[in-house]
Amino acid sequence: MRKSPILGFVFLAVMFYLGDCLIAHKAHPEVAWLESGVYCRGPFGFIATVAVIVAGIGYCLKKGY
Repeated sequence: MRKSPILGFVFLAVMFYLGDCLIAHKAHPEVAWLESGVYCRGPFGFIATVAVIVAGIGYCLKKGY
């Protein structure tokens, strides 16, 4: 049985976002820890996390999952 890559893309996006939260919470302590990932700067910021999700959706649509 072939596994769907959706779980891999979701896992990668969650790991990126949690990494963003670890980095950004130091700069924005007034925001809740889980929400602080939105304020992360740099190449692994919120945009990279969203890009992983969009790439995963595009890949799955192209492959017909």
